[in-house]
Amino acid sequence: MELQWTKIFLPEIKELIETRDFKGLRDFLRERHPADIVDILRELTPTERVMGFRLLDKNRISEVFALFEPIEQEELLKQFTEQHAKEILIEMQPDDRTQLFDELPAHVVERLLKLLPPLERKEANELLNYPHNSAGRIMTPEYVDLRMDMTVVEALERIRKTGPNRETIYICYIVDETKKLRGVASLKNIILANPDQLIKDIMNENVFFVRTTDDQEKAAQVVQKYDILAVPVVDNEDRLVGIVTVDDVLDVLQEETTEDFQKMAGIQTIEEEYFRVEFAKRVRNRASWLVVLVVAATISQTILKSYSSVLSSLIVLAYFIPMLTGSGGNTGSQSSTLIIRAIATGEVKLKEWWRILIREAKVGVVLGLIMGFIAFIIVAISMRQLTLALAVSISLCTVVSVGNIVGLMIPMFFKFLKLDPAFVSAPLIATILDATGLVIYFEISRRILT
Repeated sequence: MELQWTKIFLPEIKELIETRDFKGLRDFLRERHPADIVDILRELTPTERVMGFRLLDKNRISEVFALFEPIEQEELLKQFTEQHAKEILIEMQPDDRTQLFDELPAHVVERLLKLLPPLERKEANELLNYPHNSAGRIMTPEYVDLRMDMTVVEALERIRKTGPNRETIYICYIVDETKKLRGVASLKNIILANPDQLIKDIMNENVFFVRTTDDQEKAAQVVQKYDILAVPVVDNEDRLVGIVTVDDVLDVLQEETTEDFQKMAGIQTIEEEYFRVEFAKRVRNRASWLVVLVVAATISQTILKSYSSVLSSLIVLAYFIPMLTGSGGNTGSQSSTLIIRAIATGEVKLKEWWRILIREAKVGVVLGLIMGFIAFIIVAISMRQLTLALAVSISLCTVVSVGNIVGLMIPMFFKFLKLDPAFVSAPLIATILDATGLVIYFEISRRILT
């Protein structure tokens, strides 16, 4: 919808550029939302894009630049003059600047850091020194802090003075003389309070926070769970050093979701954008798991070989192997996906494993009975052998029930080992259940049909 809107106005924008009506173009861009300006600039040539940037005011330039993808930001920096790049970097929010530096090659980051004034350079280096994917890495040190002994009038004056340079003013953090976090107060509560009241009397001492070394996903979970606009970040001595805002949380959730999808698909995590990943690296990241799965699949070959006598005497059993193994793998993948998501969102805890096991065992049995009944009907009608139909249906019921439990317990076991449950990919579970399903199928069939 937004892209269609952009294309409607594109001829007008092109005409303004061709006629060099820079005032008209400046007025047009000034009325647009930064996200819409990004869509407009993406439709222009590199030269026209730089021209459009030059027409924006300083604050709007950094805001628009931050909304571009990292690969686009890198290309834009190549087009800018050194002075122009310096102005944009200085105006950018510290967390957005850190995110940009994370995506750029090391030699480019080194060059850009030299463009920053000493204070901003020190701030950028401090953020870059925190562990990768940590709360400290994505936080911004631009926040409003107040003292407990301030009156409401003094607090409002400080907000007016420091607010324009802060990422958010709606939540204010109360610290003591050593910068230790003591409480939090919303701008609403401060405005509505008696002017002579002390901040310590209206602040909330129950503050949800994370530490600089905590995983960024924990910061996202705190914001999501407690429905707050930002979560404060403290160091090992409980001193307030920054905040993680909700816009950063959305980026984290998108990044973590993408990472989990890649792991569950049996792909090594790729942080770069699709078109930035080299061909060899893309092949390498996918081939590693595929090789493991090929080796694991030899177990099924060994099982088939060990039951070759049963299979040769009852060749009809081979007709239903795909149905048995496929159903087991699909069921296991379903249950693993559900439990991995529940673990990631904090809906279930490892200590509840017994309760989860009983719950999913019941689900697995019911699913097995449903699918076993359907299989019985299909085999009985197509093969006209009730004994064979009974063997297949019992096998399918058992395979589905076991598959549901296996798909549940493997991620729980990984969590117990303090490993990411998402590493348990659906292809791996399917491969394990292929072998398990074959053993169940041949053992049941051998006892019923021979």
